[in-house]
Amino acid sequence: MNVDSIKRRLLVKYPFFGSVVANSNFIAEPAVGTAGTDGKTIYYNPNFIESITDEEQTFIFAHEICHIAFDHIFRSEGKDKDLWNIATDSVINAFLKQDGLSIVEGGVDIPEAINYDAEEMYKKLLEEKTQQQQPNGQGNGKNQKGSQQQSGGNGQNGNNEQQSQFQQQSSSSSESSQEQNKQSKEQSCGGSGEDLQKEEKQQDVGHDTHSMWDKAVEKRHQEEQTQSNTGQSNDKGEDKQSLLDKSSKMFDKKKEQQSQLQQLDENQNKEQEKKKNEEIKKLTELGEKETFKQNKILRKKQLEELRKALASESHGYGNTTNSEIRNITDIGTAEPFIDWRRLLKEAVKYDVDWSYQNAGIEDGVVTAYLEEMPRPETEIVLDTSGSIDETLLRNFLRECKNILQTSKVKVGCFDTKFYGFTEIKDVSDIDNLEFYGGGGTNFDAAINAFTRRVENKIIFTDGDADMPSTPIDAIWIVFGRIEINPPGGKVIYIDTEQLDRLYSNEISSNSKGKTR
Repeated sequence: MNVDSIKRRLLVKYPFFGSVVANSNFIAEPAVGTAGTDGKTIYYNPNFIESITDEEQTFIFAHEICHIAFDHIFRSEGKDKDLWNIATDSVINAFLKQDGLSIVEGGVDIPEAINYDAEEMYKKLLEEKTQQQQPNGQGNGKNQKGSQQQSGGNGQNGNNEQQSQFQQQSSSSSESSQEQNKQSKEQSCGGSGEDLQKEEKQQDVGHDTHSMWDKAVEKRHQEEQTQSNTGQSNDKGEDKQSLLDKSSKMFDKKKEQQSQLQQLDENQNKEQEKKKNEEIKKLTELGEKETFKQNKILRKKQLEELRKALASESHGYGNTTNSEIRNITDIGTAEPFIDWRRLLKEAVKYDVDWSYQNAGIEDGVVTAYLEEMPRPETEIVLDTSGSIDETLLRNFLRECKNILQTSKVKVGCFDTKFYGFTEIKDVSDIDNLEFYGGGGTNFDAAINAFTRRVENKIIFTDGDADMPSTPIDAIWIVFGRIEINPPGGKVIYIDTEQLDRLYSNEISSNSKGKTR
């Protein structure tokens, strides 16, 4: 597992949490059942993390980052810990789910939590718990008894049905998490010992452990007390020692350099910790709702700036090509933007395939005959210039997979020159393609690449270049906001709304291109 890669994913998806992500430590700890944090460091079970998908890994670590960013551990003091655990997890998970991440099995999933900050959600749960615990001897015992009979003996009236659902969810999540933690710790520790029993006394909720929260609060109190008692005298002692060191003639020069480097590292760490704490304070004051809202705005702005920067960089290359190789991973599949069966020309090339339609039986064995099966033939050129980021290229390729279901396909890429076609026989050929490019954009190079006899010619691009001088009957698929006027052919735009969904990993299953 590559922790740096996960950090990069978090920084891209959650730029508003930048300092917290960058300055939090990620430590592999097999004794942790799944993952957890003490407010400074994120601990994870490597076996658990490696057993889940990349998206689930992003969810798990984003969840822990949120606990740190919103100071959930140290805001738990004086609260009902079980309810605070449910409140914080439900709010975090609701917003991560809204961002397109899938909640890992066992996580607290309360859709209504999307409308609350953690404090608000805690207050709501606490009020409902208090109402449920009202004694029967306060004039409402008969009503409660009647309500019990009406609800099948559960003792839950209409006002408390939702709290009952919350309790059932949290109980189920807690049991799942505790069992998972216990099994993992028994495997790594050789059985259930005293430490394991102590940790299990702390109620855990969902897919992560909260069992280190109490210790973290206690440790902070001890550090604050120590700093309060010795801070002033330590400062004076350090100043005095510094003067002695500087005045000493026998001070080793090499040691002095090492000391200076160590001091620089310490100062840098203090500065990073200070920046992280300032960000935690800011995010805590904003609250979960406003923070996730601001993160979405910032992420959209950064994506827009990235596209502009790449487009500008592309123009800067002029007629040069980088010829750099890119390998695109995790291409996946998606519902088509376009109805390719209707769009591709009806002219077909005949392909030879095995058919059992007119099969015969010889010596008791069914024998198939070769038949000519009509399939259209399509050549696709992909814009791989500097203005095309991995997200666009990945979605170009998903559409190529959709076209492959309808037609024979050849795929090639271009920037200021064309790099040749590759025949695509199945989707694995697309997954294993290498892509050259990274320079400027020359559409003449693209259209000159097509074979004349092929009727279906498709160009995937962001449209950011001068149009070709030669007319060509091709289909231009434009991902972006640039309107183009090619000499001949048809233009299909993947519009702004579809692009926003694309960049948010929320492509609608019924999205269709806007044809001109």
